[in-house]
Amino acid sequence: MIRSILTTLVCLLAFLLNATGQSQTRSQVYGDNLTKQAQTFYVRADTGMTTFDSEAAGSKETRSTQDFEVGGWLGETRLAGIKVQSREDDVPFELNQSQLANKFTDVRMMARLWWFIPSVGVSLSEVDVSRADVKTVGLFGTGLNAGLGVNVNLYPGILFSGDFMKVKSNHVYDKLSQSDNLGDRDEIDGHIAFDLTERVVDLIVGYRVRKYEIETAAEAYSEQAQGAYAGIRLGLYF
Repeated sequence: MIRSILTTLVCLLAFLLNATGQSQTRSQVYGDNLTKQAQTFYVRADTGMTTFDSEAAGSKETRSTQDFEVGGWLGETRLAGIKVQSREDDVPFELNQSQLANKFTDVRMMARLWWFIPSVGVSLSEVDVSRADVKTVGLFGTGLNAGLGVNVNLYPGILFSGDFMKVKSNHVYDKLSQSDNLGDRDEIDGHIAFDLTERVVDLIVGYRVRKYEIETAAEAYSEQAQGAYAGIRLGLYF
């Protein structure tokens, strides 16, 4: 399903690129170096090796993962923006035959203030854990997020981006009726983007860390995922 969504977005991007015309796309990119890196519309996909350290599953595993993002910046100076980040993991732990499934979706409204990018938005979080084919955790939460990022132009066409986001699930539904709860989620990301073409295609190389807690009546389980990744961002300016 995620692959089909990505394919649809890429087709939409190609259609918009054809509709606006390459000459128009290039002619409307102006401003300082950071403004030139703020694309009007973009699609981003990356893949990497992520290490999952789960206390709820009682194990640790490294798996291949994929992340997707769609967003854009508004206005002539592109000072306000929005993006949607989607992450979905299905991790079997071979050591003890347990399983962890995560689904996170974050919608973020952003602003560009010099080098800094503050953001606020809404989030959906879903976590399921099974041990020996018996589901032990089943949580679905909705809530708010807030973040702060920084963009630094290292060289024309090379941009460093760092981002921190905290998600608080205000409303949590326990699918197993065990009175479990989902703690705050922290997302940390740092990457460098290289312009493969002058305007449309960027190569991204980075590292991300995710931390959150699963709170039960007996104890709190610490969950962590981290790893390096590489990806492509396709963008338009109009």
